[in-house]
Amino acid sequence: MELKLAKTTLNAKSKANATKISCEDVLKKLTQGENIFYFDKENSHKDMQKACAFFEKAGHSTHLNEVRYGLDEGSYIYELHII
Repeated sequence: MELKLAKTTLNAKSKANATKISCEDVLKKLTQGENIFYFDKENSHKDMQKACAFFEKAGHSTHLNEVRYGLDEGSYIYELHII
């Protein structure tokens, strides 16, 4: 399963600079010490839950949050902690 990462700058266009990452690549990054990942709001909540289930099946604990960065309802990204 591939998930879209959140944009890293305010000026970046989310469609043009859409970076996708697979769950297997996230597992590789876990071994390198990264454990917090930010995903774009265009990912469905079901896909995010499936990703959590994937990591829990691999023996990790997960915590999924919606981080709001504005007053608008659509101003959020997903934050995924994997331990």
